[in-house]
Amino acid sequence: MANPARKTVRSYRLVFRRRWRIFRLQGWRIPLPGGLELRALGYWLACLGALALLAEAPIAGPAFGAIPPSLRLLVGPMLGAWALSRWEVDGRSPHRALAGIAGWWLRPRCLAAGRSCPRAGEMLAPPEPVTMSAELRGPCYPRGRLVGPARVLLRYPVAVAPLGGGHGSARERAARARRWRLRAAGPEPLHLGRTLEVPAGREAIFE
Repeated sequence: MANPARKTVRSYRLVFRRRWRIFRLQGWRIPLPGGLELRALGYWLACLGALALLAEAPIAGPAFGAIPPSLRLLVGPMLGAWALSRWEVDGRSPHRALAGIAGWWLRPRCLAAGRSCPRAGEMLAPPEPVTMSAELRGPCYPRGRLVGPARVLLRYPVAVAPLGGGHGSARERAARARRWRLRAAGPEPLHLGRTLEVPAGREAIFE
């Protein structure tokens, strides 16, 4: 006995997916073995609309107008509907594949916790305020780099070492330096907090 025809099933979704079909119309049985699939009817209407639009086009319109109406309004849409019904893109029908491509183009590319976020290296203007606090388990500041303009409230003493700044006193070099290195200087909290102003174009590095 010859082997029966086999169908490749790429996904279990194809097994349990319903395909609505029409088998009878007012007692008249449609002369098709598997009935008329509703998506084929939708493809036929889409092809009919596309051909109607092409007939109104300024260049292709006269060429389509020369085609007999029986071919333009009946045979052409039927052939297009049959081809689209038989065509599959990675196991999916053409309209589902087109919807997936459109959703992929419209979907955000960068996600954080399932939500849209800016791309890496993208500048935000104006940036949202960022609050940094000391670690609750000790008098240590979180390591990081702050690029001005920024304002930092210091609750524990720190030692400031300017990077660069040329020659002169420590205050003068700190005023001319483009970067400052900050390190924790003691475990005792300050009686009054000190505010550190980081001007635009300068950096404060917490180590």
